[in-house]
Amino acid sequence: MPARAERRRTAASRLAASHSAADLAERREALRALLMCPVLPSSGPTAESFRLVRRHALWLSEWLQRWPGWTLVMQSDLARLRKTPSLRPDTTRGVIDKGKGNERTQFSRRRYVVLCLALATLETEQRQTTLRQVAERTELFVRSDAEFQSLDFGFDLKLLEHRRDLVAVMRLLQRWNVLVRADGDDTQFVHGGGDCLYRIDRPTLAGILGSVRGASTIDLFSLQDRITALNETELPESSDAQNRALQHSLVRRLLDDPVMYFDELTPREYEYWNGQAERLLNELHKITGLEIERRAEGVALLDLDGRWSDVGLPEAGTRGHATLLLAEWLANQLRDSTVVELVVPYEAVIDQFRELAQYHAQHWRKDADTAEGIRQIADEAIDVLHSLGLLDVTRTGVKPRPAVARFRLEEPIE
Repeated sequence: MPARAERRRTAASRLAASHSAADLAERREALRALLMCPVLPSSGPTAESFRLVRRHALWLSEWLQRWPGWTLVMQSDLARLRKTPSLRPDTTRGVIDKGKGNERTQFSRRRYVVLCLALATLETEQRQTTLRQVAERTELFVRSDAEFQSLDFGFDLKLLEHRRDLVAVMRLLQRWNVLVRADGDDTQFVHGGGDCLYRIDRPTLAGILGSVRGASTIDLFSLQDRITALNETELPESSDAQNRALQHSLVRRLLDDPVMYFDELTPREYEYWNGQAERLLNELHKITGLEIERRAEGVALLDLDGRWSDVGLPEAGTRGHATLLLAEWLANQLRDSTVVELVVPYEAVIDQFRELAQYHAQHWRKDADTAEGIRQIADEAIDVLHSLGLLDVTRTGVKPRPAVARFRLEEPIE
C-alpha cells in the first residue's frame, strides 16, 4: 500500500507539473500577443490569441499591474493593453506601411495627421461608412480649420499623394480591426475612381487611444504640453510607492526596448537596478522565455525565435543582408576607435555601401548599382539598426551603440 500511495503521489505531481508547464506556455503566448498587438480583437487573425488572453485574463491583469504597471481591459470582443509609453523621445516606433516582400516604409508626418483626422471622422459615423465619405469630410475639416491653414497643411483629394496617404491610413485601421472592408477596391480610389464600403468596429475604435488621462480633461495650449499631459501621473510620496514606480519604469524598458542602456537611466533608477536586477531578470526570463544578455553598458532580453518583435536581424533579402554587413562594419569601427563618443559620418557609410554593392552585385537588388539605390539601401539599414537600439542617428552621421558589438566577427581560431 505505501508503494502504491507513493506512485499515486508521483503521478499526481507529474500531472500538476504538466498542467503548470502548459499554463505557463499559454500565458507566455498570451503576453506575447498583447505586447505585439495591444489592441486585440476577438475575431479575424487574432481570434486564437484573444481566446488565450481571455482564458488567462485574471493572471495577466495581476502580473501586468504588478511588474510593468500596465492595465489590461477585457471586453466581450476586445482585449486592450493600456501601456504607459516611454517618457524619452523615440522616433523608432513609427507605424510601418508594409509593402510587397520585405518593403517597409515609415509613416510620414502627413499620414499621422490624416490618421488622427480619419479617427475623428469615424467617431461621428454610425455602423458603416465609405472611403470617399471619410475623404471628403477630412478634406472639409482641413479647409475649414484656421490652425491647419496657419501651418500650411492641406488635404486635397485631387492630389494622388494625398489620396495615397488616406488609403494607407485606412489599411492600417483595417489591420487594427477598427474597419472591416465590406465591398469595393481602395486601389481604384487611389487612381481617382472607385470607392470602398467599411463596417466600423466601435468597441475597437473606442479603445484605440491609450492614455492615463482623457483628452477632453486637458486644457493646455501647447501641443507638446497636451501630449505630455495625456500620460502624466502624480509623483508617489511613500518610499514603497517610489520603489514600485522605479520597478515599473525598468520593467517597461526591458519589455519595450531592444536594449536598456545604463547611461539612459536616472541615478535613482540605476541605484534601484543594482539592488533588484536579479529579481527582475529572473521574473522576466521565467514569464517571457526571452534570453538575458548582460553587458557592462546595459542589458537586453533576446528574442531568439523572432516572435516578440516586428523588426528582425538577420533577415532575408537585400535589406537584411546589407543591415547585417553594416552592423558588422560599425562594430569593427567601434572596436578600433580611440574616440569616446564615435560618430561615423553619413558619407563614410555611403562609401562603405558602394564597395559592398560592387562585391554583392549578383545577390542584391537591381538598383544597388545606382547612387540613389545605394543611399536607399543605406537608409533602410540605418533605420533597422536604429530601431534595434544598435545605433543613434545624429545630424552628421551615425553613432554606434555598445550592443552592436555582438555582431562583430571574431578572429578565427586555428
